[in-house]
Amino acid sequence: MLPPQCAGKTGDALDQCVRNATPPVITPRIEAIEPKPDPRQPINCLLVLRPDQDFCIARNDALLECRDPKKYPDPNVCLDAAMKRLLPPKVADCSRIDKTQRNACGQRNKHFKECLADPLRYFICLGEKTARK
Repeated sequence: MLPPQCAGKTGDALDQCVRNATPPVITPRIEAIEPKPDPRQPINCLLVLRPDQDFCIARNDALLECRDPKKYPDPNVCLDAAMKRLLPPKVADCSRIDKTQRNACGQRNKHFKECLADPLRYFICLGEKTARK
């Protein structure tokens, strides 16, 4: 594996020979890509606002149910049907929310309709929209 001109050399002489024999390689700059959250993963419903918890639990149940390949050979068909059957959350009355979460509740209501357009990505969408503020 050594370049022929480096045969028989050892130590610093070998190191310098290999460095001189190996042309520098220019590599393009690689930008890290932020991983996207998977909408088909269950989420911790204890971390969502109270008005969304029932929807969160039903969504997680649907996700887990549709993972059974014996019952549902095509999980996408199952999941699409399940998402249509779920009772969607409603606009929250933020005055009834704990004071520490009122701002988050207001942000949730602001982006509610837009995010509910895709029920599977609802929580991801809310997280993205409220994190920007």
